[in-house]
Amino acid sequence: MRRLRNMSQETLGEKPGLTFQQVQKYEKGTNRISASKLVAVSQALDCIIGQLFSDVEASTNPVPVPNVSVAALKLAVEFDKIASDAQHAAVAKLVGTLALHDAARGAFAEESQQKAGFAN
Repeated sequence: MRRLRNMSQETLGEKPGLTFQQVQKYEKGTNRISASKLVAVSQALDCIIGQLFSDVEASTNPVPVPNVSVAALKLAVEFDKIASDAQHAAVAKLVGTLALHDAARGAFAEESQQKAGFAN
């Protein structure tokens, strides 16, 4: 799209506040581009976002997106604000332990109900 408009990487980068190196890395796929930057780039190119994907083939093997709760998304946002790798590891271990504990407790309760004749 940029080339169709005879626009340099430097000129494109000026409007959304990007360096030509950033534009170059986005174009090559070296760096990911955030949704907000993608919107800014489409505005700089005076096009709709969909036009930026016109020559991109749809994946034949899409990555499944997990169905997560709003609470899980909020937790992920807060988790990403933690700067310390050690704290990241500690929080991940805590969440994993709690999930394992709840799963084991749920399986125990289900097994107890089945033994007592309360099965579904």
